[in-house]
Amino acid sequence: MATGPEKDDLNRLAARLVTLGAIPIAVFCGAFALLRAALGVSQAAQAWTWVVALAAAVASVFVLARRTARALDGEVQVIREAVRHTAGGSGGTDLPELDPPLEGLKRQVLALATDFQAKEQRLQERLDTSRQQVFFLTAHDALTGLPNRKTLEERLESALASARGTGSTHALVYMDVDFLHRINDAFGHLAGDELLRRIVPILKGSLRDEELLARIGGDEFAVLLENCSADYAVQVGTRLRDAVQSWSFDWKEHAFQVGVSVGVVAITRLTPSMSAIFNEADSACFAAKEQGRNRVVAFHEAQASQTMRQTSRGWLRRINDAISAGAFTLLYQPVVPLAGLPAAPQRVEALLRMSETGGELILPMSFIPVAERYDLMRTIDRWVIERAFADFRRLARDRGVECPAVFSINLSGHTLSSPDFADMVRECFAQYGVPPACICFEITETAAIANVERARAAIEGLRATGVRFWLDDFGTGLSSLNYLKHFPVEGLKIDGSFVKGVARNTLDHALVEAVQRIATSMGLSTIALHVESEEIGEKLVALGVPWGQGFHLGPPGRLETVLG
Repeated sequence: MATGPEKDDLNRLAARLVTLGAIPIAVFCGAFALLRAALGVSQAAQAWTWVVALAAAVASVFVLARRTARALDGEVQVIREAVRHTAGGSGGTDLPELDPPLEGLKRQVLALATDFQAKEQRLQERLDTSRQQVFFLTAHDALTGLPNRKTLEERLESALASARGTGSTHALVYMDVDFLHRINDAFGHLAGDELLRRIVPILKGSLRDEELLARIGGDEFAVLLENCSADYAVQVGTRLRDAVQSWSFDWKEHAFQVGVSVGVVAITRLTPSMSAIFNEADSACFAAKEQGRNRVVAFHEAQASQTMRQTSRGWLRRINDAISAGAFTLLYQPVVPLAGLPAAPQRVEALLRMSETGGELILPMSFIPVAERYDLMRTIDRWVIERAFADFRRLARDRGVECPAVFSINLSGHTLSSPDFADMVRECFAQYGVPPACICFEITETAAIANVERARAAIEGLRATGVRFWLDDFGTGLSSLNYLKHFPVEGLKIDGSFVKGVARNTLDHALVEAVQRIATSMGLSTIALHVESEEIGEKLVALGVPWGQGFHLGPPGRLETVLG
């Protein structure tokens, strides 16, 4: 239904049409009257009167039609010009005003044309944005916004051509984020993706503007360094590694220490191809992982470590065989009170050994580093815990007491950081019926704790059940006091490298004395390792160290032999 303004326009148009329709009638009537007065009323005169009056009326209709057509054509031209001006972006505000309702039609046409033009402009802007995004994504990584592998390869081709043509030297730094899969497994890929996004500014902060940082894979990054020496490239790799190591990734109230394994390869006139660059960089990065992760290795160093890698793989087979065939065994070493401790319980430490053909026992230092590299420590630690708990249950049954001794068990950083560690220990307590107060877990301060918050939560949860934790090899690394701050423990085991010289070396004596004072001030007990003589024992007693462990006090052996 027509609105008020449109209805008024229609009324005015109707009035104009009525007026135009009345003009021919008026012409006919006027001509008829004049001719009748002039010619009379005879039959012939009346015939001429009718003919001439009709002719005049028809002529007036023709004249009115021509004039109306010209007027309409002019107004249509105005509307056409309005559309053309609007489409051209100049608008239609300077066009003449038309009679209603064509003026309303003109305005509607102008509005439609303007709206169409605006929509076309928005569509064009979206198309331009989409083109830019497609162009960006062909050269960049969608997650991090960094240049992608394709862009890096294009730059590498240029660098390789430059090396062959002018003899210049370039380098590629290849980085792999360590243990990203653990964060993905524990908290989902959203956490892993967020880590990759947040690590980008950390990496960029250690590079110059002209040094190209690219993401080339899931957890892999690369930096192209042009016109530089191999030594500078190693320095850049070390700078990147240190920057990441000093950074902490926070995710939903959890904090993670992140590391990167870095491989460095030089690009010279002797470099055969781009695929060789990636292969050499990947080999160097793999060597960095083989050597314990979070390291920087140049390709020539990786070549030198090929023999070591083959040896590591040999140890890997032996470890897997030992797990499946039961070739691991536990020895126990007594922890002895150095001075009279009233009602001191017997204490032993469980020590892992691998059985070799012929009865020889292999020390952990030969195979633990390989087990850590290949992520086998959780499996080994679970075996140790279950075997020690089984030995404890047998000893308790044989002696008829609930807690025949306090068992100390070593834990790796991988196990302590695992999400199922605390549940696994509780399951073992329930399965073997071991009182938690009779178990002490030892944490080595040099172990890599991937998730400090999770490890601390596990420790606090188990301590609430009665389990005790000690910090092993205290003083060997730079993180000693930091570990004391993060982990609630009951005692410290003073590293044997200091204890062995306590009787003859003033520096070692001062270090042991300082550790004992720290422990005393914090209400912690201490155990001195490597007590190998009576003289060392006397010095430790004078310093107030209450417990000792070493061959002088008792060598490792079978449980029944050690505890008599």
